[in-house]
Amino acid sequence: MALLEPQLGVSNQVGPQFLHCALATSWMNEVIGSFYPVKDIIMKINQLKLGEGKIGIVDYKSGMFAASVYDTLRENFPAASFSDATVVLAAAMNEVSRSSNEELALLHRVCEIQDLGYEAVVKAFKPGVKECELWAAAEHAIVKIGGWYPHFILGTSGPAPTFPRAPASQNVLSKGDIVLFEINVIYGGISAQISYAISLGKPKKEIEDMFEFCSELYTYTLVELEKQRTFLDIELDLAKRIHKAGYEPMTPQIHIYNQSTSIPNNSPPQPGDYFTVHPNFCTKDYTAGAKFGETIRISEQGKVQRLQKTPAKLNII
Repeated sequence: MALLEPQLGVSNQVGPQFLHCALATSWMNEVIGSFYPVKDIIMKINQLKLGEGKIGIVDYKSGMFAASVYDTLRENFPAASFSDATVVLAAAMNEVSRSSNEELALLHRVCEIQDLGYEAVVKAFKPGVKECELWAAAEHAIVKIGGWYPHFILGTSGPAPTFPRAPASQNVLSKGDIVLFEINVIYGGISAQISYAISLGKPKKEIEDMFEFCSELYTYTLVELEKQRTFLDIELDLAKRIHKAGYEPMTPQIHIYNQSTSIPNNSPPQPGDYFTVHPNFCTKDYTAGAKFGETIRISEQGKVQRLQKTPAKLNII
């Protein structure tokens, strides 16, 4: 049986620029732009004679697949059987992420770009600089080095910053202030995340203690990942440790899993998996926080590999 050519449908409702981007970057040969991509999907299903067959829908429950599109498909193919195929696609994407040398090379390049972005922020970080200028330094470095758009940046600053916050503020930094960044960079279609913390001199004692605890959580996580424990078990343990210390967890401590981004909570990490580890917590009243981490990879031997040179700690300048 001949392989079926996949089709990518792109909406032109706000202009043809997205079609141009798709044509320049997609591995698919059949890329179609129109005002109503659902009509192209219907045409493709008819062409494949699948109108009474089984049709998989991806990311419907998460809200990524529009309900209006789903309703239109059901109206046009009343005899078809629709089911959620998100898990099937994620499993296939994860297998590629674990085994593709090409994806691994792109991942390493992404992490190099993130390291250079960190160096640019450190170079610009001094008393009197505005938080927004540090955002600009990171953005400039990422684009200049070759990072793809749209990369994702969140950041905040102050003597006791709590993550996350956006957009960039006009806050003028002084001695004892900390800046927290979380940045996703894309290169060659592959994305990875880094979170780093930089302080202008030593912060307040209670803030420094929080980052010491963050270091403990980070080290603990890397050790536990090598024990074949499930992601969920480790995540729950981290939450317990954070609560026991008198703090509140903020955001998942482990996430952004492989190219699929869908973390299998009830499974342990597999060789070749890569994902973000960034302990993130705050005080009970949300007035101070601590966070740092990075994308790590599980080696073929089941060991944790750091992919970035940026120090995973509170970096005091």
